[in-house]
Amino acid sequence: MGYTPQTLNKRPVGPKSGRTKNQTTLTQKELDRLKNASKVVTLEDRLEVLKRQEEERKRMEKETEELRMRFKKIDDARQKALEENAVKEDLFGAGEKVKVLERAFLAKHEQEEEVRRVNRIILNAKCQAVRDAQIQEKEDFQRDLRSEEMRMDRMVLERATSALKKEDADEEKKKEEKLKYACEIRNQLSERETLRFLEAERLEQEAKRIRKANELIRAEDERQAQLQRERKLKFREELNRIAEMAALFKRMLCEQEREADMRAAAYMREKQKKERELAMEKKLAQEAAESKRQRIFILAQKVLEAKSASEELSYMREQERIEREYRRKEKEAALRKKQIEKDLAEARESQLRQTKQRQALQIARAEQDFDNLMAQVKVDEEKQKQQEVQRERQNECYRQAIIKQMNDKELERRRLLELDRAQAMDWREGERQRDRNIRAVIDAKLAAMRDACLPEKYIKEVEMQLTKIKSQKAFLTKNK
Repeated sequence: MGYTPQTLNKRPVGPKSGRTKNQTTLTQKELDRLKNASKVVTLEDRLEVLKRQEEERKRMEKETEELRMRFKKIDDARQKALEENAVKEDLFGAGEKVKVLERAFLAKHEQEEEVRRVNRIILNAKCQAVRDAQIQEKEDFQRDLRSEEMRMDRMVLERATSALKKEDADEEKKKEEKLKYACEIRNQLSERETLRFLEAERLEQEAKRIRKANELIRAEDERQAQLQRERKLKFREELNRIAEMAALFKRMLCEQEREADMRAAAYMREKQKKERELAMEKKLAQEAAESKRQRIFILAQKVLEAKSASEELSYMREQERIEREYRRKEKEAALRKKQIEKDLAEARESQLRQTKQRQALQIARAEQDFDNLMAQVKVDEEKQKQQEVQRERQNECYRQAIIKQMNDKELERRRLLELDRAQAMDWREGERQRDRNIRAVIDAKLAAMRDACLPEKYIKEVEMQLTKIKSQKAFLTKNK
């Protein structure tokens, strides 16, 4: 079975629905459309519309892919049938072997990438041809539809022309319909006024919300300014604390220097005391030595007086022992003096070293505390700047969003006003055109009556009735 665009996309062509050309009442569908158009489109609505468009696009792609695969299956089946027929025909004729080889060659290379790409291109071209045929069929359908509408318009005009003959009998009915129509128009105008009132009330509520948002923004700015002042005050207090700590460290350094001077003075006093003690010990040692020499001298005198060899030997041994004892004590005194001086020097050096280390630690600790404080201050300032920039950016975005929303609502309001104005102008123009058409038909009928040589009084009577109808219509229009 062959597939054509007409078999794939059949659409029934029916007559145009019964609506008059110059209809002026708003249908329920148009009222719903106006109500939907007056709504503010939010971000969720836009996302929902985009989601539906994406789903529709995927559905169209899926249908196109299914159509393409169906055509591919048809082409593959047709190609397979042709190949089978060719093989059957080649079995009965030896002269067809070359064609069989050619078909085998083509079938062998059907799986090549280039051949598959060409097949896809051909298949897409076929799909495009089908779509173009569908579009052409749609255009033909629309053209036929327009022709049908024109035919219906002609029929409406013909009915209007024929209805003039029954106008006297249907006058009361038309009056009732016109009154009903006037009531509907008044109801529609009242509904529009209600919508305008609701829109004004909504705009007032929106203005209140905007003012409230501005007050919140102002309060937030004041709060941030208060926080900034508190941070500056805290920073000033920290600086004062640092200055007090620096003064305290300075006093501590002065106190440590004074203590070091006092310890140095104490060291000098201790040294002088040790020196006096050493001098006293030396003096005592000298006195002891002098007394020993005196004893030796006395012993020598005794030896000289005794002139005895044994006594002289004892004297020599005693003198040697006394000298050894004297040298030993001198040596011990010198060693003790040197050890005392060494201990005092080491104590002084250790004291100075500990003082320097303590001062260095205190200075390093103070510098570290100051560096930490300055780093924290810098971090707080940077964080505050970032918060201010972010807050300003958020405020600007919020202001821009409010301005955009107000502009969009103003544009929507203007668009609705323009739409109402255009609809009113179209309605008035339609009424004027209808009146002109009716007047032209009436004039033609009057001319035909005159051409038929009817008596003038009948023509005047018809004109009087038409004038009466026209005055009644003007009265109804004024009431509307």
